[in-house]
Amino acid sequence: MTPDADGQNGRRRRDPRRRTAGGAKPSGDAEPSGDGRARRARGRRPRLRPGEAIALVAAILLFVLMFFDWYGAKATTGAETLGGVVSGTGGGSAWDTLEVIPLFLMLAIVVTVGAAILRLSGSDWKPAIPPAAAVCVLGILASVLILVRIISPPGPGGALSELAFESTLRLPIFLALAAALGIAYGGWREMGEEGTSFAAIGKRLESPAPPARRGR
Repeated sequence: MTPDADGQNGRRRRDPRRRTAGGAKPSGDAEPSGDGRARRARGRRPRLRPGEAIALVAAILLFVLMFFDWYGAKATTGAETLGGVVSGTGGGSAWDTLEVIPLFLMLAIVVTVGAAILRLSGSDWKPAIPPAAAVCVLGILASVLILVRIISPPGPGGALSELAFESTLRLPIFLALAAALGIAYGGWREMGEEGTSFAAIGKRLESPAPPARRGR
């Protein structure tokens, strides 16, 4: 075997890959096509955004706190109809003392949890009012209702209306207010992440998109 042949064999062993015509990369190094990237994107599990996660945790916390005592009560009276001087202590949760307000709190909780479920399920449904905006508004409403009942606690009713009723606020009501504010903040932050605003939503509701024309 001649020296020239040995040199050529050595070059072949050092560079076993052969480039295709035009200097294209071998098929093993080819970049994934657009279809491949799309399939990988579809295969990823949807995740909650930070705003949605904050609102969801706050909603769950508010639901749990609704079963704790929000108020303490102390009553004394000298009314004859109640048999002289009566004294006692008691308390009540949001369900026991706030009448219809817990229904609005539950509405905020349900909408927040529903928005998180839509995100995790990867649903393409887009309501007229974005879920983030609904969560923000309901969180603000829940916060205002709880704040009103902090400033003006509920009083006794019925036969107990003659009692000198003294209400005391307990820790769970303040935690509930913080949770409601967390729902509102999470919805507001999610609106920022989506790039939506109340002004844009209002314009969209005032001027809905025209119906698509049928082809002739």
